[in-house]
Amino acid sequence: MSLFLISKFRWSKIAITALAVMGGITFSPGNVSADRGDLEIGSNSGQIYLYYFYFTPRCEECEIVEKATLKLLNENYSRELKNKRIIFQIINLTDPDPESKKIIEELKVRRQLLLLVQGETIVNLTRDAFRYAENQYDQFRDSMKNAIDQALSQ
Repeated sequence: MSLFLISKFRWSKIAITALAVMGGITFSPGNVSADRGDLEIGSNSGQIYLYYFYFTPRCEECEIVEKATLKLLNENYSRELKNKRIIFQIINLTDPDPESKKIIEELKVRRQLLLLVQGETIVNLTRDAFRYAENQYDQFRDSMKNAIDQALSQ
Protein backbone atom coordinates (compact mmCIF):
# COMPACT_ATOMS: atom_id res chain seq x y z
CA MET A 1 0.00 0.00 0.00
CA SER A 2 2.76 2.46 0.90
CA LEU A 3 4.48 1.78 -2.44
CA PHE A 4 1.24 2.72 -4.19
CA LEU A 5 1.05 6.02 -2.28
CA ILE A 6 4.67 6.83 -3.04
CA SER A 7 4.11 6.02 -6.70
CA LYS A 8 0.91 8.07 -6.75
CA PHE A 9 2.70 11.00 -5.06
CA ARG A 10 5.57 10.84 -7.57
CA TRP A 11 3.14 10.86 -10.51
CA SER A 12 1.25 13.78 -8.97
CA LYS A 13 4.50 15.70 -8.67
CA ILE A 14 5.38 14.91 -12.28
CA ALA A 15 1.93 15.96 -13.46
CA ILE A 16 2.10 19.25 -11.56
CA THR A 17 5.59 19.94 -12.91
CA ALA A 18 4.46 19.10 -16.45
CA LEU A 19 1.46 21.41 -16.19
CA ALA A 20 3.65 24.22 -14.88
CA VAL A 21 6.12 23.74 -17.71
CA MET A 22 3.41 23.49 -20.38
CA GLY A 23 1.86 26.66 -19.04
CA GLY A 24 5.22 28.40 -19.30
CA ILE A 25 5.53 31.85 -20.71
CA THR A 26 6.66 32.22 -24.30
CA PHE A 27 8.63 35.39 -24.60
CA SER A 28 8.89 37.49 -27.71
CA PRO A 29 10.91 40.65 -28.29
CA GLY A 30 7.77 42.73 -27.83
CA ASN A 31 7.37 41.47 -24.26
CA VAL A 32 10.81 42.68 -23.19
CA SER A 33 11.64 46.26 -22.49
CA ALA A 34 14.10 47.78 -24.95
CA ASP A 35 15.54 49.92 -22.15
CA ARG A 36 17.96 47.64 -20.35
CA GLY A 37 19.39 50.29 -18.04
CA ASP A 38 22.59 49.07 -16.39
CA LEU A 39 21.82 45.40 -16.92
CA GLU A 40 24.28 43.27 -18.85
CA ILE A 41 21.66 41.14 -20.53
CA GLY A 42 21.26 41.90 -24.17
CA SER A 43 23.98 44.56 -24.14
CA ASN A 44 26.19 42.60 -26.53
CA SER A 45 24.01 41.11 -29.24
CA GLY A 46 26.78 38.61 -30.04
CA GLN A 47 26.62 37.11 -26.56
CA ILE A 48 24.15 34.38 -25.78
CA TYR A 49 22.79 34.04 -22.26
CA LEU A 50 21.25 30.83 -21.04
CA TYR A 51 19.35 31.45 -17.82
CA TYR A 52 18.00 28.60 -15.75
CA PHE A 53 15.52 29.84 -13.16
CA TYR A 54 14.40 27.51 -10.37
CA PHE A 55 12.70 27.49 -6.97
CA THR A 56 13.85 25.88 -3.74
CA PRO A 57 13.27 23.24 -2.64
CA ARG A 58 14.31 21.69 -5.94
CA CYS A 59 12.59 18.74 -7.52
CA GLU A 60 14.44 15.84 -9.11
CA GLU A 61 13.42 16.90 -12.63
CA CYS A 62 14.78 20.40 -12.04
CA GLU A 63 18.18 19.01 -11.13
CA ILE A 64 18.15 16.66 -14.13
CA VAL A 65 17.50 19.55 -16.52
CA GLU A 66 20.33 21.57 -14.96
CA LYS A 67 22.80 18.65 -15.24
CA ALA A 68 21.76 17.86 -18.81
CA THR A 69 22.17 21.51 -19.81
CA LEU A 70 25.63 21.68 -18.24
CA LYS A 71 26.61 18.43 -19.97
CA LEU A 72 25.40 19.74 -23.33
CA LEU A 73 27.26 23.03 -22.94
CA ASN A 74 30.51 21.42 -21.79
CA GLU A 75 30.47 18.78 -24.54
CA ASN A 76 29.44 21.02 -27.42
CA TYR A 77 30.19 24.64 -26.53
CA SER A 78 33.26 24.65 -24.28
CA ARG A 79 35.06 27.18 -26.50
CA GLU A 80 32.05 29.51 -26.51
CA LEU A 81 31.78 29.22 -22.73
CA LYS A 82 35.47 29.93 -22.28
CA ASN A 83 35.46 33.04 -24.48
CA LYS A 84 32.12 34.14 -22.95
CA ARG A 85 30.19 34.00 -26.20
CA ILE A 86 27.76 31.80 -24.23
CA ILE A 87 27.04 32.58 -20.59
CA PHE A 88 25.08 30.07 -18.50
CA GLN A 89 23.61 31.43 -15.29
CA ILE A 90 21.56 29.49 -12.76
CA ILE A 91 19.21 31.72 -10.76
CA ASN A 92 17.32 30.81 -7.58
CA LEU A 93 13.90 32.48 -7.73
CA THR A 94 13.25 31.75 -4.06
CA ASP A 95 16.25 33.71 -2.74
CA PRO A 96 17.89 35.70 -5.56
CA ASP A 97 20.93 37.90 -5.06
CA PRO A 98 20.62 41.59 -6.10
CA GLU A 99 22.07 41.01 -9.59
CA SER A 100 19.72 38.08 -10.17
CA LYS A 101 16.75 40.15 -8.99
CA LYS A 102 17.47 42.65 -11.77
CA ILE A 103 17.51 39.88 -14.36
CA ILE A 104 14.30 38.35 -12.97
CA GLU A 105 12.54 41.70 -13.13
CA GLU A 106 13.90 42.57 -16.58
CA LEU A 107 12.76 39.26 -18.06
CA LYS A 108 9.54 39.23 -16.00
CA VAL A 109 10.21 35.70 -14.76
CA ARG A 110 7.59 34.24 -12.44
CA ARG A 111 8.25 30.51 -12.75
CA GLN A 112 10.88 27.90 -13.42
CA LEU A 113 12.29 28.49 -16.91
CA LEU A 114 15.23 27.79 -19.19
CA LEU A 115 15.66 30.82 -21.43
CA LEU A 116 18.05 31.65 -24.23
CA VAL A 117 18.55 35.42 -24.51
CA GLN A 118 20.44 37.14 -27.29
CA GLY A 119 19.96 40.86 -27.68
CA GLU A 120 16.21 41.39 -27.88
CA THR A 121 15.50 37.77 -28.81
CA ILE A 122 14.26 35.48 -26.04
CA VAL A 123 13.61 31.78 -26.63
CA ASN A 124 11.83 29.65 -24.02
CA LEU A 125 13.52 26.22 -23.99
CA THR A 126 11.71 24.98 -20.88
CA ARG A 127 9.16 22.65 -22.44
CA ASP A 128 11.66 20.58 -24.46
CA ALA A 129 14.17 20.62 -21.61
CA PHE A 130 11.73 19.02 -19.18
CA ARG A 131 10.23 16.74 -21.80
CA TYR A 132 13.52 15.19 -22.94
CA ALA A 133 16.35 15.73 -20.44
CA GLU A 134 15.78 12.67 -18.28
CA ASN A 135 14.92 9.85 -20.67
CA GLN A 136 15.60 11.13 -24.19
CA TYR A 137 18.94 12.93 -23.94
CA ASP A 138 19.57 12.76 -27.71
CA GLN A 139 16.29 14.58 -28.36
CA PHE A 140 17.15 17.09 -25.58
CA ARG A 141 20.60 17.66 -27.10
CA ASP A 142 19.21 18.12 -30.62
CA SER A 143 16.53 20.56 -29.48
CA MET A 144 18.91 22.65 -27.37
CA LYS A 145 21.68 22.58 -29.99
CA ASN A 146 19.25 23.74 -32.66
CA ALA A 147 18.30 26.81 -30.63
CA ILE A 148 21.88 27.60 -29.55
CA ASP A 149 23.35 27.05 -33.03
CA GLN A 150 20.70 29.30 -34.53
CA ALA A 151 21.62 32.03 -32.03
CA LEU A 152 25.35 31.56 -32.70
CA SER A 153 24.81 31.94 -36.44
CA GLN A 154 23.34 35.43 -36.04
